[in-house]
Order: sequence, then C-alpha cells, then structure tokens
Amino acid sequence: MVMRIGGLASGMDIDSLVEKLMQAEKAPLNKLEQKKQTYEWQRDAYRGINTKLKTFDTYIADNLVLKTLNSKTASSSNESLVKATATGQATGTLTIDGISQLATSATAVSTQKPINNSMKLNEVLNGPVPATIELGSIDTSGKLSERVAIELTGDMTVDQFVSKINSSNAGITAVFENGQFSITAKNSGRVATGESAISMDDAAKNVFSTFGITDAEIKEGQNARFIVNGIATERSSNSFSINGYNVTLNSTFNEQTTFSAFANNALGSLNTTETQLNNTITSLVGNPEYSVDFSAVSATASQTMEDIKYEMLTAKINEVINYKTTVFEEKNNELKNAKVTSLGTVAAQSFLNTLTEEQKNKFQSKALTEAEIDALGLTEQQKTDYNSLTEQDKSSLTKTAGSVYDSLSAEAKNVLATMSYGSDLNAVTLPEDQKEILNNLSSSELAAIQNVHVKQQAANMASTDLQNSTKDLNGLNAKYTGYERAVATVLTAGGAPTENNVSASITLSSTTNVDEMMDKIKEFVATYNGLIKDLNDQTKETKYRDYAPLTAEQRKEMEESEIKLWEEKAKSGLLRNDSIIRDGLSNMRALIYQTNPGLEGTKFNTLFNVGITTSKSYNDGGTLEIDEAKLRKALEEDPDAVERLLKNSEGQKSDPAYGGTDTRGYLAKLRDSMKSLEVNIEKRAGRSTMTDAQYTIGKNLIDNSKRIDTWQEKLKMIEARYWKQFTAMETAINKANQQSSMFMQG
Repeated sequence: MVMRIGGLASGMDIDSLVEKLMQAEKAPLNKLEQKKQTYEWQRDAYRGINTKLKTFDTYIADNLVLKTLNSKTASSSNESLVKATATGQATGTLTIDGISQLATSATAVSTQKPINNSMKLNEVLNGPVPATIELGSIDTSGKLSERVAIELTGDMTVDQFVSKINSSNAGITAVFENGQFSITAKNSGRVATGESAISMDDAAKNVFSTFGITDAEIKEGQNARFIVNGIATERSSNSFSINGYNVTLNSTFNEQTTFSAFANNALGSLNTTETQLNNTITSLVGNPEYSVDFSAVSATASQTMEDIKYEMLTAKINEVINYKTTVFEEKNNELKNAKVTSLGTVAAQSFLNTLTEEQKNKFQSKALTEAEIDALGLTEQQKTDYNSLTEQDKSSLTKTAGSVYDSLSAEAKNVLATMSYGSDLNAVTLPEDQKEILNNLSSSELAAIQNVHVKQQAANMASTDLQNSTKDLNGLNAKYTGYERAVATVLTAGGAPTENNVSASITLSSTTNVDEMMDKIKEFVATYNGLIKDLNDQTKETKYRDYAPLTAEQRKEMEESEIKLWEEKAKSGLLRNDSIIRDGLSNMRALIYQTNPGLEGTKFNTLFNVGITTSKSYNDGGTLEIDEAKLRKALEEDPDAVERLLKNSEGQKSDPAYGGTDTRGYLAKLRDSMKSLEVNIEKRAGRSTMTDAQYTIGKNLIDNSKRIDTWQEKLKMIEARYWKQFTAMETAINKANQQSSMFMQG
C-alpha cells in the first residue's frame, strides 16, 4: 500500500488534484459502465416485447380458442317443458317428441328415532364407533364412483357427523331433522350396472341402520327418458348436451308415447343380445346343448320374467366356465404326469424303479442328504444298490423330463418340437449350453421331453381358452344384464303411465348471433393493432446519440426530474430498426393474405374474402382494417366457414391431404408466428430463468463486466502511482525546507 502524504510541505490540495486526474483516467471505465447499462436496457426492452406477445397469446387462447367464436342463440317452442341454449357447435334442429320421466336422485329417509342433533355417536350406536366408514355414489357419467373414507370418533355429535358427510367427496348430501336422517345422491340417475346409486361399506351400513336407514329404505334414482328426433334415449341428468345444444328437461309430456318407444327399443336390444349370447356360448363349447332356451320362460307371482332369464343365463355361463375349467385341469394333469418321467442313466432309472412312488418322488425332487436317505426306510438291498451307484448316477436321480424341459430356452423348445434323434444342431442358432443339453439326450429321453412339450402346449391353450371364455362370457353377461334390467324397469314398473300431459312435439332451433361474432372479431382486431403499433413504434423510435446513460458522478450533480428526462432520451431507440422485430412483424403480416387450402367448398378461405385486410398506409406497419359490411355479409351467409377460417381445429401444420401445406386456422398460424418471434428474442435477450451465458446480450454483459473489472484494477494502480509521485514531491520539498532552515540558523 502506498503511503499518502497530503500537501503540508507544498501547500497544494493533492487530494483534489488526484481526484481530478483520476476523473480523466476513468473515461474508458465510464464508457464501459454506460455500455453495460445500455445492454441491460436493451435486454429489458426485448423482454418487455415478449411479455406483450405472451399477453396477447393468452388473450387469443382464453377468448377465441377455448371459447367458441360462432355465437348462437337457441329457441324452444315450449320453454315450460324443454329449455335449451346453443353452443357454437349447435347444428340442425332437435325435436323432442315426449318425456316419460325426469331424472331423480337416489335417496333414503329414515323413520323417526329418539335421537337429537347434539347426541354423540357412541350414544346413538350404544357401543364402539368405527374409525372410518366408506361412502360412494353415482357420478355425472352414470357410473359408481370410488368410495370415500370418512373418519369418525365416538364423541362426534350427530350434527358433526352430518357435516363430515356433506364436506366429503362422497357425492352425498345428508340432512338430520326432527329425529329423521336423510341421505341423497348429489347426482341424479341410475347406475348403468344396476348397482345402488348410494354405495356403503359394512361399517357404514351398521352406522346408518342405527339411524333407521338400510338398503331397503334407499329409493333408487331414475334416468330422464325422452324421444329426440324419433330416437328413444335416456340421460342420468335433466340437463345435458346433444348436437351442440345444452338441453334442460323441465316436465314430462306425451308419457305413453315415450314409454312405448322406450320399451320397444329396450326389448329389441334384449332379444338381439339373447341371440348373441346363445351364439357365443354354443361356439365356445361347440355344443348346442349349452344354449339358453328363453322361449318357454314365463313369469311367476314372485319373480319377473327377466329375473328367471337372468338366473338361467348365469347358470349356463357357470356350466360353460366349469366345462372349460375341467378341460384345463385335465390338460394340466397330463402335463404334470409327463414331467415326472425319469431320465438319467440306466443304473439310476433301475434303482428308482425299485422304490415306492413316495420314495421315488423324494429322490427326484432334490439331491438328498445321508440323514434324509436314512429316513426313507430303504431296504438293505436298496441301500446297497444306491451305494453302488456312481456319482454321475446319483446326480442323475433328480433328472426328469420336466426339469430338463424347464431348463431349455424358448428357442431350444422350438427346436425340440421338430427335431429327431441324432439331428445335427450345428446348423441351428442356439447358445452352446442349450445345444449341449439336446445333444446329450438319448432317443428315449428326447421322446419323453418332446411329450412334455406337447402337453405343455395343450395346457397353455386350455388355460388361455379358459381365461378368454371367462372374460367374454362375463362381458356378455354384464351387457345382457344392462338390457335386461332396463326392460325390467320399464315393464315391471306398474305398466304404462297415464297420459296426463299431451303436447305437440317441441322444436329446438338455433340462429347465429352475428352482432356478437362481429364484436368478438372487432375486439380481436383492436387488440392485435395495439400490439402491432407498439412493436412498430419501438422499431421507429428516434435514437439520441448525445444522450448516453448517466454515470454515478453525473447523477450526483443532477436533480431527479433532470435524471428522468435524460434517461427518457437515453432509452429512446434501443430497438430502432431491429431486424428480429421487423422480420417477426413481416411474418405476421404475411398471414393475412394466405389462402387456406383446407377450407374446401367455401369462398371464405382468406381473411381478405371476409373483409379483413391490412392498412393501406405503409406507415401503419401492417395493422388490420375491417370492412364491416363485407364481414357481416360473410357471417350471415356462412358463419361456420368464418369460424373455421380463424380456428380450423381439424387442420394440420403439414397436412398430407393437401401436399403438406398448413391447413390450420389463422389464429393457430398467428400464435405460431408470435412464438417464433418470442424464441428469436429469447436467443438475443433471454428470459428471467436463464443465466447470462445462455443468450447473446448476456454474453456481452459477461464480457463487458470482465473488462470493467480489468479497468478497475488498472485504475487502482494508476491512482497508486499518482499518490506515489505526489508523496515523493512532498518528501523532497520537506527536506529542502529543513536544509534551508539549518542554513538560516547558522
């Protein structure tokens, strides 16, 4: 460190002199710091553009892609019975000819019990309370949902129990009032498989039975049944979508007509399914005696015809599965018997033949110890025979057709199936150890192992046949059950309903809301133009070269208002004539006049054809203009074509049907073009999650920072040199003054 001596001897303000000298020396450093500031401003300006591009992209996604552009209004000829709203996909006209029943939810109400809301569960149950119960219910698709576990405690009150159920995801609403408990499925309709729409585990059933609710108290929900355009159909809810219409059924009408159509439809499906079942059962077994004869079935006082049919069908399916199981077991036993055939040396086989089956099985299962052999109870002669065997003979005692077969690879088993004794295996591609096994077999051993292979294949086929048959029959059974229960519900529900509400068929139609579509397109164009103008303005901003970023010293000498005005000038023109932005704008502008080859059969295949063009003024930089009269005419003539022009969901970026051209809608192409611009900007200016080393300006900043560090070290040395020189001067002046003083004293 340089010793610093002020101007005591010379009378000079050396601190001030060094400071002024260093200001001149710092000029290159100031330029580097100004350059760093310019890089940072430019980076932030680029990122600001990307933020605006992403904001516009989100606007397109939220308002034009996820939502329909084609706005339609639905009308009903009788809204008191059927009401409808139209989505953009609403097509054609719907006719509702009748509704025989509305959808209802499954519910159960207990009888009144001496229970109040503040009683604890352990008091209600008069005993231990389960830690959890499981509840489930019908979901919106008509299927039974997974049960949800609900935790209970003994000191939980009835009100808390009700609150637990209602706040769970079980899909059940519980109410307890005046000693009565009620549970209702939140979703309406019947479960397609015929199960209860309110599902409980045994613990839940025990708890609810104490409150007076058992399976018998559950009144199942029902589906809404109606005729639409001549088709008898049903839904689990009274509100549903069909052909783009959101339909709400408010009341039944023409009940008898609807009932008859639905019953005939269900019966036809049932009869067809009965034929399919019989054909399948017969083909699986190969014997017509297994078919089900439904023709002689008649209902009794205690059973419906459908119940009897179902019992007969189940019995026949069980017969078929038992038959298939018997075949499999026979083939499997044949395989087991073939596998235990003894192989090995002649001496080993001769010894095994003198043993009982139990002794033989134990010798063949593994190599036995002396103690295990002693425990077998062999005769003295058998012991002598065993001891006379060579080690090779003894090791081959465990050699069976099954053990050899199991040791073979899949490839070797395939070779085994067709090879004859003495075959040349050198021509076969097999591992050497597998070739050795096959080569070492005698002719009788080969025959025994080939027999195992045959039995194994037969057992495999029988196993697969059993699995497939069981799966097919259970699937058909479920399908039949669905139809059978549907018919039973109709035919055994007390007969056809009384025709209480006779009405003409209800017509649902839709019309395009042209004004709303116009407003959406005009809003899009205005938002697009705002973005384009912003980007154009930044590429045309004036560059004030005399206004460089302020240094720290300059800031100290200026007021805040002066700094603000200065930096506005310094930041101006950072992206002037920027090639990345200009190319991006050019690509976006080019999309306006592109023809979409995927829009066949319509003249509205370009934005120009529907009245959307770019501004005629070059200075506007490609903003859009709307010929409102032309656009309105296009929307009135073919609104679907205009929507497809903007968002053709069926189009592809490289559509093979049109020679690899882009058949997507304009909005998808525009979003792609903006994304490409975003990516190019990120290469130049990065994003907040990137390191400086991952983009161009960041690399410039790294390089600039290194140069700043170098200059700062250099300036330290220069300042040290100046102080060293001034200190030497002060020292010399001080010595001269001392000498002068001595002469004056002498």
